[in-house]
Amino acid sequence: MRFGFRSGTKRGLRAEHGAIAVEFAIIFPVLMLLIFGIVDFGHAWYMRHLMSDASREGARYGSRYLTDASGHRILPKNLSPSISNYVLTTWGLSGRLPCDSSPNVALTGPAAIESNPSILAGEDLIVTVTATKTWFVIDKLIPGFGSSKTLTVATTMTCE
Repeated sequence: MRFGFRSGTKRGLRAEHGAIAVEFAIIFPVLMLLIFGIVDFGHAWYMRHLMSDASREGARYGSRYLTDASGHRILPKNLSPSISNYVLTTWGLSGRLPCDSSPNVALTGPAAIESNPSILAGEDLIVTVTATKTWFVIDKLIPGFGSSKTLTVATTMTCE
């Protein structure tokens, strides 16, 4: 009786080895899609975080009281190319984002169009950074999701 019990157990274990492999084969693709989806959304979060930092640094750079060699205040609208350059190259946004993201920097708000340096203090400067996130996997998993998404981050700072 005892011998039959052992052989029945061994037969039962042998029969389950194939079932485990089949179950794993069914679950594995779902698990991999879930993991790659998390990586894809994590990459989008990372891009947005970098853009947020860059936008904040650009707004800080443009809202400070900067003067030229003769001591005259430099207006943010005259700093526009240098703010974009600062955000994209000096701060390093172009090197940190994917090549296909094509980041863009725009200045808006009252301070971006102000021509009178004496009333510039207290005006808001808005620096907006946009980039395109191309999905690795998500667009293939969710029909109608689209192959890319435009990420936009804006920071408002008051000029000194």
